[in-house]
Amino acid sequence: MTNKLFLWYRQFNNERGAAILMLSFFVLSVLLLIALTAASVMIYEIRMSLEISNSGPAFFAADAGAEKCLYQARLETGECSVIGASTSITLDNGASAVATRAADGRIISAGNFNGAKRQVELSW
Repeated sequence: MTNKLFLWYRQFNNERGAAILMLSFFVLSVLLLIALTAASVMIYEIRMSLEISNSGPAFFAADAGAEKCLYQARLETGECSVIGASTSITLDNGASAVATRAADGRIISAGNFNGAKRQVELSW
């Protein structure tokens, strides 16, 4: 009797150890999944914030290019005095823009800063 009881207890302990091992593996897998999901969301948010921070200087460069072209068109001097011509500008922060005077009187300026591109259009 004692022998059978001992064997049963030993088998029960082995099964209990396996169950605890499986449960801990499952919990660790869930924690890893949560960590990877949080990391991917954070990486996406960091990229978006970089894009937003680069967007402002690109927009202001496009605006500066459009203003430069408008100034040249009104004074009829410089590159934008002729329809279809374009002018470029580079700002101190590294942002650049190219402004083109279209045949219908519009000025289209495209600004660029660290890969972010923004466009401004003036009608006058």
